[in-house]
Amino acid sequence: MQAKIIDILRKKGNYVSGEEISKSLEISRAAIWKNIECLRKKGYGIEAMPRVGYKLTTFPDKLIPEEVQCGLKTKILGKKIYYYETLGSTMDVAFELGLQGAKDGTIVCAESQTHGKGRMGRSWCSPKQKGIYFSTILRPDIHSVDVAKITFLSSVAVCEAVRDMCAVDAKIKWPNDILIDKKKVAGILIELNAEIDSVKFVVIGIGVNVNTNLKSLPENATSLKKETGKSVFRVELTKEILRSLEKWYLVWRKDGFAPIISRWKELSLTLGNMVRIKDSGYSVEGKAIDIDEHGGLIVCDSDGLTVKRMSGDVEHIGD
Repeated sequence: MQAKIIDILRKKGNYVSGEEISKSLEISRAAIWKNIECLRKKGYGIEAMPRVGYKLTTFPDKLIPEEVQCGLKTKILGKKIYYYETLGSTMDVAFELGLQGAKDGTIVCAESQTHGKGRMGRSWCSPKQKGIYFSTILRPDIHSVDVAKITFLSSVAVCEAVRDMCAVDAKIKWPNDILIDKKKVAGILIELNAEIDSVKFVVIGIGVNVNTNLKSLPENATSLKKETGKSVFRVELTKEILRSLEKWYLVWRKDGFAPIISRWKELSLTLGNMVRIKDSGYSVEGKAIDIDEHGGLIVCDSDGLTVKRMSGDVEHIGD
């Protein structure tokens, strides 16, 4: 109901009478007032003038469902959003919701995380209302071996959204780190629930350093505020990421993995560079020359031999 009230006020752009809202939504004046008060507590600026009505004056830069869903126009992602001021990890909550049967496209987002998760067991810096931290549940009809492909479609989606929204030259470091000027601005984490060879659901965790203070970030990280020279409206970027993620998810379901691989290569910072890959005590150095149809990174080592890795931590060397 609150989302509908905000939508009416937003579209009008001026004062809207309580009577008009009441007739449109078929609720009482008292119910309208109660919802208006709740919206004010969420950060909306709403003026009330006797015998004139209500006027929306300011919007909160908070990832509340009313804001994220407004104008989103997706078919799958974001139809249901669980919002929290603070969480341990959006990944953990989303995974539990997945076990409980949450629908395809369900989102869990938080203004801050106390135990944000990154790849390879690392943590993700999640200061309050400075970044974007959300996880989405997908239920694709795939085998376990195909889950890696979601890593690539997610990285393409986030990279494109950041480039389009912020006009920065974001690139992808294999497999799914988003970098600007060789510094990490966004990361993606994938977890799955499967039985034998059948995937029940996948959770995609996305973290973006938006207006984050550089002092709270690792040395090799950056923020969109630093790279653009101005604060970035997190709600609009979240919407753009969700639209982009759904677009590439539907491309994958309709046209397969080839279009995603093609776009990933165009956005890659890794291909053509000398790299060092570490994975469970194994290390290889060489030139990253390609990725295969499953997303495996193909490296040509100093002996001219080609090695394929499906996972690991990549470091760009010699640049």
